[in-house]
Amino acid sequence: MVDDSVLASLRASRSRPTVEVRSDSLIPTPVENIDIKVLQARITELEKVQPTTRLDPRILVRSPYQPRKYFDPVKRAQLTASIKEFGVLENLIVRLVGDIHEIVAGECRQISAVEADRIDVPVVVMELSDRDARRIALAENLVRQDLNAIEETWAILNLLAIELSVDSHEAVKSILYSLDNVERGKTSTNNVISKSEQFGEIVRQVLDLNLKSMSLVSFIRNRLPLIDLPDDISDAIAKGLEYTKAKAIARINDSAQRADLLRMAIETEMPLTEIKKQVKSIMSPSDLDPSVITPPVRLKSIVKQIVSSKLWQADQHKWSQIESLLAQIELLSKS
Repeated sequence: MVDDSVLASLRASRSRPTVEVRSDSLIPTPVENIDIKVLQARITELEKVQPTTRLDPRILVRSPYQPRKYFDPVKRAQLTASIKEFGVLENLIVRLVGDIHEIVAGECRQISAVEADRIDVPVVVMELSDRDARRIALAENLVRQDLNAIEETWAILNLLAIELSVDSHEAVKSILYSLDNVERGKTSTNNVISKSEQFGEIVRQVLDLNLKSMSLVSFIRNRLPLIDLPDDISDAIAKGLEYTKAKAIARINDSAQRADLLRMAIETEMPLTEIKKQVKSIMSPSDLDPSVITPPVRLKSIVKQIVSSKLWQADQHKWSQIESLLAQIELLSKS
């Protein structure tokens, strides 16, 4: 349930200033209710104006609000080669935090500039609050096309935390699940529905800007689970595996079996339908949805468990019992 204190914070956030940059002086000026799309356009403008200074890329520090964890090595190598030949052509946006120059936008260029042994890069230095730095970092990344599904989901959660004026991902998730309960009809209180409609409108606006083809319900049910996937699955998504395939493979609890199917799915570019079939055949009956447990699936699962356990080596007593049962099964199948 979304409580009154969260709703009050949301209302208060609507009057908080965000950042506008005057093109004549590059001095941040407070304005009301800046649109994320407008902010993305202004970031693009800032990257192309005359830089305020040049700094050694090695002294620039990564922003804690940067959603990207993985940079495609091929694209990064191409950018490094370009920077080695032509230099950095677009400004990095940085802010001063004490004596530290923190990157607000342009980390990939900074990394490649270091790899290209550039001694300086063009920067625009701005005075920004944590909130504004966070918004700019997220807005800048969400306009990119190379965020993977998990990074994109984290970026949207961070952006929602700002727009909903809450200070944790758990609070954002709580609001999203409340919205989902309303959509499912599990919540019938008019007061809760009224609050959820206000939050839902904000969430829909954020999703419409960044995931135009995805509905609120789809984001909650399909994207939100991505942030809790096992590390091996998350790494595979970062390297290009479709998140729908990754989610299907993640249903396998046994890490060794999951790793085998993950490797096979990547190497053979296995389609989603085939991955789902493989998952059903691997998972034990207790893990499967009762509606999909069929005799062939159960038999395959049991045989796989027996072969995987190698009881004929590990436990002779249990193996003797299994041999006895196998003899009975064989006899029954022939009768």
